Amino acid sequence: MMADAALTGSGDELMNLTYEIRSGTLAGFNTLVPQLGGVPSRLLAEVGLPVDCTRRPDILIPITTLIDLLNLCVRDLHCSDFGLRLAQRQGLRMLGVLGKLLLKERNLDAALSASHRYMVLHNQADHWRLTERDGSLFAYRINHCHSLENVEQYSELALGAACQLFRELAGGDIRPRQVHFCHAPVSPPQRYREYFDAEVFFGQECDCLIFDSQLLLRPLNAPNASLVKYFEEFTQLLIQGKRGDIASQVRTLILQTLGAKQHNLAQVAQLMNTPVRTLQRHLSTAGTSFKLLLQEARMETARWHLRSSNIEIGLLSASLGYTDISAFSKAFRVVHGYSPLQWRKQQH
Repeated sequence: MMADAALTGSGDELMNLTYEIRSGTLAGFNTLVPQLGGVPSRLLAEVGLPVDCTRRPDILIPITTLIDLLNLCVRDLHCSDFGLRLAQRQGLRMLGVLGKLLLKERNLDAALSASHRYMVLHNQADHWRLTERDGSLFAYRINHCHSLENVEQYSELALGAACQLFRELAGGDIRPRQVHFCHAPVSPPQRYREYFDAEVFFGQECDCLIFDSQLLLRPLNAPNASLVKYFEEFTQLLIQGKRGDIASQVRTLILQTLGAKQHNLAQVAQLMNTPVRTLQRHLSTAGTSFKLLLQEARMETARWHLRSSNIEIGLLSASLGYTDISAFSKAFRVVHGYSPLQWRKQQH
């Protein structure tokens, strides 16, 4: 069963930080905008984003910039439900390389656990808390930065994409029992009912999707050819700018798959379509190893979250793939000379 993961701390000390999110959250942007009569490159440039950021899913962008972009699209494209429309094109695709690995999980429960860990690591602005109670699965969106304004489109993108993820993983017939939004509707109520096929309530205490918990036992869908092709192209796109630098290629794939249960050489070799021993030999020739690259990726990600959010240490440890907090603390102390908690306090 999925663990209930929560944040601790008030967050007041983090008010001046810039919260960032992976550009993978814009999956589908380049195909949706032209259908609405817009030019993706112009809209991206207007908010200060590189025009190729939708093809480089590992770029970090400020959450405020993403919110500005969504609201710009609403205004310029005369599309009040832009967030929901973009969400409909995401699902597994928003998880990048990890999405390919999720297809091998045994059921929806295991896949959601991995995707939950991924989202914790790749989005500083919020994360999901998944908990089961009285036969229902509650998926709460926990907001890290409460001072943001005009977040309605981002909230609808987040809940819409999460619902789409459920459906792509385990069946298009999946529907929530209820959908809760904090904000008031920005589109006609019928639009929300059409998208979620469920009762939708506004002005609620938190954003939340509520499902029948029996869904967790569902086996996963067999991936279609289009999805398999997408993940193959996505993987090649990630590493094509690093040709000739095997260490950078492996490190990139490690960063993109943190959140999976196991981080091992065989997993990365499979993504690169390279025999394990061949990859191991190439890394040795480059003067490094998978173990060293994994440690570097974990430490970089840990520093990012310890500095920029009040994420609970246990949740961060599990998301990075450590067996327990003590193993994470020991590894962090060896590299930085401080425990994760001490290092965080020093940064703040």
